Amino acid sequence: MTTFLTSREKKAKIIALFSGRCEWCDRRYPVRALVLHDIVPDTPGEMSMHPSPDPQKHFLHLCPTCHRDLHHIPLPWNLQKDLVRARPMALRKALREVLGYVPPPYEAPGDFDPAEIYEECFSLRSLDLFRAGG
Repeated sequence: MTTFLTSREKKAKIIALFSGRCEWCDRRYPVRALVLHDIVPDTPGEMSMHPSPDPQKHFLHLCPTCHRDLHHIPLPWNLQKDLVRARPMALRKALREVLGYVPPPYEAPGDFDPAEIYEECFSLRSLDLFRAGG
């Protein structure tokens, strides 16, 4: 089962963006030797727990050796996602552009009053939590 589908032209543009670099071993290879690996969750429930509409989060760019190793000695889904998170922001933006994805604008979570939160933390003598962001 494949989760990442794209046209041949887009695939060529995506591969070119990585400049021949494998995301796992970080070595350079001829561009035509590298493959796009679909990130598939370890269990069916994981995909529904953490769905992402961003298509650049659904694949890794790997050399043949790392791709073979990933299938023989499976890298857990969450660690594959960590490799995606390690991509430079400029690369993420370029991938989204090629794939035609525009992320929705950020919306702050709910209405809250910072003064009220501060007062609650102060009254509980837990300023350390407030300063640490939680």
